[in-house]
Amino acid sequence: MAADGFTHIREHEDPQRRLHAWRQNVGAPVALDASGSQTGATPSSLLVLSWNVWIGRGRLREVVSRIRNGDYRNQGADPDLPIVVLLQEAFRSDDTIPPVPTGAAGRILVAQTGPQEDVVEAARSLGLSLRYAPSMRNGALPSDRGNAILSSLQVDDAHAFELPLVLQRRVAVTAQVIIGGWKVRLVSAHLDPRGPPGPQWFGATGRELQARYIVQRVQEPTIVLGADLNLGRGRYEPAWRILAENGFTFEVPASTPPWRHTFHALPRLVLDYVLVRNREGAVRQARVRRLDEHPLDRGARVFGSDHHPLLARIDLQPPTRETQ
Repeated sequence: MAADGFTHIREHEDPQRRLHAWRQNVGAPVALDASGSQTGATPSSLLVLSWNVWIGRGRLREVVSRIRNGDYRNQGADPDLPIVVLLQEAFRSDDTIPPVPTGAAGRILVAQTGPQEDVVEAARSLGLSLRYAPSMRNGALPSDRGNAILSSLQVDDAHAFELPLVLQRRVAVTAQVIIGGWKVRLVSAHLDPRGPPGPQWFGATGRELQARYIVQRVQEPTIVLGADLNLGRGRYEPAWRILAENGFTFEVPASTPPWRHTFHALPRLVLDYVLVRNREGAVRQARVRRLDEHPLDRGARVFGSDHHPLLARIDLQPPTRETQ
């Protein structure tokens, strides 16, 4: 015991002990298979919506319905194409969540009020298969938030994995879909916005660890990563360098996004990405667009969220004999 009367916790306390306090406070993962999921879809193109829905405040059903209604056809979003959705900060509330908080939880700000879409109910309403894994509880409320994959295609080989603990528990979700004869690995992830108090508060070192862990855990040649990377310094951060060195690019071929922010609050930064790894040449072209609720990008929120959705169209090569 120190002279001030407190037993001080070591800076590098066993992360498993710290993670246990987060794990015991959330509900169970969710796997939901829609009856109409496409199997081995023959189309050679795929729509990917990636979005931080701000603890369920993003109006997911509205955005997906607009895509299906052809509102974004002029951006290449053919409404007849299969769609997958890679969500961050998805909201869920059910009876698997402990009614009384028993461990660590994410904070809830006063500004974070208003209607919230439950990701399980949204998936059922949209007729999409779902894989959801909670990262953390929402304060004292009987709900949690985490990453999710929703898909009109059949989902296989899905699993979740914890990222290295920096500030809060973060769980990435990954699954495989088959389209046009190609196996495509999907990943939804959310890196920490900052680190613990001290020299690492800005979190770049923690995000570097988390990005390195993602590329170690997902080794497939064709990967679509939808993520809130929280890169406060953009492409100057080590996390970006790690992803780039491991074959992840913004588009195929790589290009710079034409928008200056995806985080709609202040400070306005580019935090959200759809990245593609194309090591076996499966992807012929990938185009990513930011969706704006207002044509001049005005308003306090974007479809209810403080992040813009990103919509990608990914066009695949005809399958070779080896991939069929």
